[in-house]
Amino acid sequence: MLLFFNGTIHTMDAAAPQVEAVAVGEDGRIHAVGSLADVERLIPPDAQRVNLNGRTLIPGFNDAHIHVQWLGLMLTHMIDATIKSAPNIAALIALYRERAQTQPAGEWITGTGYNENFLPEKRHVNRYDLDQASAEHPMVVTHTSGHVTVASSRALALAGVTRETPDPPGGHIVRDEHGEPTGVLEETAMELVFQHIPPITTDMLAEAIRAAMKHQLALGITSATDPAVTPFHIEVYRMLEAAGELTVRIHLLAERRSGDVIFPLPEKYISDTLRLDAVKFFADGGMTSATAAISIPYKETGTHGIMIYETEDMAELMWEAHDAGFRIATHANGDTALEQVISVYEMVNARKPEPRLRHRIEHLALPTKDHLRRLAAIGAMTATQTVFLPAFGAAFRRYMPDVYVPHAYGVRDMLDAGIVVALSTDAPVVPDDNPLIGIKAAVDRLDHEGKPFGADQAITPYEALYAYTMGGALLSGDEANRGSITPGKWADLVILSGDPLAGTTPTDAMLDLHVEETYVGGRLMYQRAAH
Repeated sequence: MLLFFNGTIHTMDAAAPQVEAVAVGEDGRIHAVGSLADVERLIPPDAQRVNLNGRTLIPGFNDAHIHVQWLGLMLTHMIDATIKSAPNIAALIALYRERAQTQPAGEWITGTGYNENFLPEKRHVNRYDLDQASAEHPMVVTHTSGHVTVASSRALALAGVTRETPDPPGGHIVRDEHGEPTGVLEETAMELVFQHIPPITTDMLAEAIRAAMKHQLALGITSATDPAVTPFHIEVYRMLEAAGELTVRIHLLAERRSGDVIFPLPEKYISDTLRLDAVKFFADGGMTSATAAISIPYKETGTHGIMIYETEDMAELMWEAHDAGFRIATHANGDTALEQVISVYEMVNARKPEPRLRHRIEHLALPTKDHLRRLAAIGAMTATQTVFLPAFGAAFRRYMPDVYVPHAYGVRDMLDAGIVVALSTDAPVVPDDNPLIGIKAAVDRLDHEGKPFGADQAITPYEALYAYTMGGALLSGDEANRGSITPGKWADLVILSGDPLAGTTPTDAMLDLHVEETYVGGRLMYQRAAH
């Protein structure tokens, strides 16, 4: 048994928001909370005592939308093309050239994370850039948003993509002034090339997931939702769960469609460390790639984004999931896409009311007040990303019509409408998935340059921490077991160096805090090295 005491303890439980002590039982669950004297009377004298020494204890962070296996692949197998590793296109080419020199000719080379808005060239990478690294290796580099990829000339040739290739439904092949593909593929057009990349192996994916979880534990993340997993991903997660290797509690959103492939509804599965009872749809593209579907044209491109589904097709697949008792999570950013998704949600709920089957919206970037009202009326929830403001402010300022800025990722409006909000990172879409960055951004609403971005949408530090703990638990449907320091729940706990809710910790200093220890089920899973 463990006893935590002598520090600030935020439970995120309204019944006892701050307590002096927390006891953890041998079963890995919270045994008791309250005053130190009261808790000590409930535990044996030989209980292990964890002296907080003035530090802060909180529930473990729950990243409600993070591509765990994709992040892990970037940590283990893919080229890291983020701005910190490739500060310009020449550096990105050098990384690919270096990798090509270590791999046999003909083997695919993949990478992820570039963002044209942070590159000094202020443009997308193209096929000719990648061709400079190697003409003998097919290569792709995926945009940080995950909604655009760039293929080399050899990759395009292997995929049979030429000037005569038509745009696939829900996708776009970017072409130059002569009609030739530039290598830039948007949305479903990415699948034209992806389907030719040899699949990763079970061992590779398992290694990636382990690496991602180790990384998350160092950030105090004890629960995570991995969206858009395929049957193969699910198989590997099940394998790791059976072997007792899931060190972070994982919630899966099973993908329904990838390109022309429609995946069957998965077998529901719930254990202490793995939960699969929800499915994932994509309604539009991304804000950072100017492919989210919006009613007002983007600055610079003059386009309105990309819709992935015809409404009839979406309604058919969503009804099948709803009728089978699956919660639905839909990637929907722009106001045009949100109108489509909310209308379908209303339809399936009216056809078969299921009050406990609360569907969710992923991102919810540009809702109208009417959208929020309608979502609240059907009990829908959202996983949104205030971390995007400092991460992608450059892209938003460049492409987003100015009229959208005051309410983009508007968490204040969401909460005021009565919507349950979970904060998340969408990593590795963002270069840094530290939860404290998202909390800070939710409170100060500052972009990459420190300028206000929708300042009226700011929320309080408590609301932000709640959204990063209980919010994620509610969205995963597992609020009875996690999200707060409440007797009976798992002892998923984090010790921070300081108090993110204290008035003595200004927002600017929030990123000076660090995770010192992370516990999952009462077991110490991460301890910061002495400095």
